[in-house]
Amino acid sequence: MRTRSLLFSKVMEFVVRAAPASAGPSHLMSPLRTWTRRRQLTVLGVFSPFTGQMSGILNSLCSYSKDCRTNYPSMLHHYSCTMASRKDKNLTDTKKAALQVGGGRSLVAFYADNNVVPLPSGHRFPMEKYRATRLMLEEDASMEHILITRPAPFVSVQEILLVHEERYLHSILNGSLDKKEQNNIGFPWSPELVNRTRASMGGTVAAMHSVMLGLRRAAANIAGGTHHAFSDHGEGFCIFNDIAIAARVALEDYSEKCNLDQPILVIDLDVHQGNGTAKIFEGDDRVITFSIQGANNYPWRTRMKSDYDVDLPDETGDDAYLAVLSEWLQKLFTLHKPSLIFFQAGVDALREDSFGRLSMSRQGLLQRNNMVYSACLTRSLPLVITMGGGYSRPSDASVVAHADVYRSAALRYSAMS
Repeated sequence: MRTRSLLFSKVMEFVVRAAPASAGPSHLMSPLRTWTRRRQLTVLGVFSPFTGQMSGILNSLCSYSKDCRTNYPSMLHHYSCTMASRKDKNLTDTKKAALQVGGGRSLVAFYADNNVVPLPSGHRFPMEKYRATRLMLEEDASMEHILITRPAPFVSVQEILLVHEERYLHSILNGSLDKKEQNNIGFPWSPELVNRTRASMGGTVAAMHSVMLGLRRAAANIAGGTHHAFSDHGEGFCIFNDIAIAARVALEDYSEKCNLDQPILVIDLDVHQGNGTAKIFEGDDRVITFSIQGANNYPWRTRMKSDYDVDLPDETGDDAYLAVLSEWLQKLFTLHKPSLIFFQAGVDALREDSFGRLSMSRQGLLQRNNMVYSACLTRSLPLVITMGGGYSRPSDASVVAHADVYRSAALRYSAMS
């Protein structure tokens, strides 16, 4: 037994030392060594004098050693996830979803379109675009190994209450909204709408956990971006505010990373101002809100003051837009040194959009997306991507532009070592 113990110790010491420096953060080496010592006891218990030959021990240890060396990054993620699970037995569904997907370089994208909402015939909101975007991505052969799609978990009531008033929350859950509130939102109430909304919120929160746990450098929601929702009411097809909820959860769960010294940055590039997000974080310097919007676009009567608002005139095209964005990204990252980025990636600046009033091309939007990704990648900052507006008629142009958001992110992030 002493010989086996010495042999295993030497093998595991070799495994830990042989792991490349780039395989994982140095601060995880000590936990890994502790973990290997525990594994030593487990293996020695299994290979007792009564259950196998010494050759079996050697073969198993050599196989285990090889696996450790080749799968070191995934081992670290497994260890991180296991420790998180042991530490908190009451994990939220959103954090569980992030842990279940695990780590890797591919982009994980949650979706909510499996929760179908019955809308009246002729309703003006293009609900079908979410499923169409996901299917376009899933059917793209180039995405096979670099994009993972998963159904979004439901956000919890407790997570919603970090942002939204209890009265408003319960009026949504039990369908007691008055006629005016329903009209402001733009959707007729139904139990299916509640489920879809909770999944849409949950996808963004799960994506946030994926990046803040260090499982992914970027994660996404093929839904969300519901930036017109206020704490006490909804409007503009937005019921709850997914980015605000995810940001508040981050401030609660990852306060050592997200705080006044290292704030969260919301980059809202939907052509309509994120008025709800701006109001929710008004006076909270832990979250910086930045919005580029059409000067003459909705919201007109309920426009709020973001930390930074940039109004663009009608018919603004690619060159002018990209010049403004480039300048502002440099300013924001330099001045605030953010710890977490939310990218509201609405595509309604597209010239084909029915409501956008700007004149960007598909190629211009691609450049916009990549500017945001480059800003995050060069600074090694965690990024959460959400959907947003897109209202071309027919919806084909918007769906293609939405898919571009996730496709370009998957390509960029999977290529990084």
